[in-house]
Amino acid sequence: MTRLRAGCKVNLGLRILGRRPDGYHELDSVFWPLPEPCDDIFIRERQKPGISVVCDAPGIDPARNTLTTAHAAFAALAGGAPGLEVRLVKRIPSGAGLGGGRSDAAALLLWLNSLLPEPLPHEKLTRAAVAVGADVPFFLNPRPSRVGGIGEVAEPLAGTLPPLFLVLVCPDIHVATGEAFGRLDELRAADAPPGAAGAPQNSLTKAARAANGNRLIGAARLDLANDLEAAVFPRHPQLAELKARLRGLGALAASMSGSGSSVFGLFAAQAAARDAAARLRGQYPRVYCQALGNAGM
Repeated sequence: MTRLRAGCKVNLGLRILGRRPDGYHELDSVFWPLPEPCDDIFIRERQKPGISVVCDAPGIDPARNTLTTAHAAFAALAGGAPGLEVRLVKRIPSGAGLGGGRSDAAALLLWLNSLLPEPLPHEKLTRAAVAVGADVPFFLNPRPSRVGGIGEVAEPLAGTLPPLFLVLVCPDIHVATGEAFGRLDELRAADAPPGAAGAPQNSLTKAARAANGNRLIGAARLDLANDLEAAVFPRHPQLAELKARLRGLGALAASMSGSGSSVFGLFAAQAAARDAAARLRGQYPRVYCQALGNAGM
């Protein structure tokens, strides 16, 4: 049996630049890979073709999920794939904006590719990744990146952050990505002047920037504004309260990751981050503390 470990990512800011005619949204974000929380994927090859997935976590459809989609996409591109039995141990909560399902898919694609006598080149494997989901290519080579397009364009960041410490909190709240984007579209349409097409740079976006936009942290200017907070926070006010709590505990800045529901704070000092994490663990079941930039925990 083979064991794969799949980490996650946090969005250090998320701008939604507009909605395309095909329904997808153009975005601008910084994806930062995190080792925790992570999923474990246990794989056993079998004679029967296809893939079967077993997972105890609620909300995972064993017949259609990112792993089954990744297996089918790889088989179509490579001319076949071995039959697999997979047991997925979920630790990355779904509906948290951390990309857990996308990371699982990338881990499986990389493993399948390693089995080939002549592995597919990265460009070709990326095509299979995009077929699974726009964020999956990032997880094929997870490193701090500026991400654009619909999530499929990732450019590694130049330089490094100053020593920072991240406290990530994952409440027991599931936020559906499609609903969050749909609600933002509704808000922007209502906010646009009469007769306008609903330009992305409207007052909702400006308000988000004013609340938590460009902040000078050391020598780095980080735009941690997340446009989707305007859509998610009114329906889940406890997330706004959590963001304020992180700021109250000394975070230089705080923001929601992706479409939520996870919220993080950035701290300048390791001791302050650990103290904040300890205080929050009494209220939330999943709290993580780890270093970013040049810092070491």
